[in-house]
Amino acid sequence: MKINAEMSGMRLSRFIKGSWQRGRRGSGIWMAFAIVATTMRALRHLSKRKPRIVHKSELMPGQSVRIDHLQRKQNGDR
Repeated sequence: MKINAEMSGMRLSRFIKGSWQRGRRGSGIWMAFAIVATTMRALRHLSKRKPRIVHKSELMPGQSVRIDHLQRKQNGDR
C-alpha cells in the first residue's frame, strides 16, 4: 500500500513540476492547475497526524514503564 502512495506522490510531483513549467511559459490554465495542486499538497502535508506525547518522564536505573491501551467507546471518549 505504501508503494502505491509513493508512486502517486511521484506522479503528482511530475504533474506539478510540468504545470509550473507550462504556466511560466504563459498558459493560464496550467498555472491555475499548478497553484491548486501545490495548495492541495501543502494542505495534505499540514493535516498529517503528528505524534502526541501523553506523558514524559526520565527513568532512573532500575525503574520500568508499563504501557496499557485504553479501549475507546463508539463516540470516541475513553
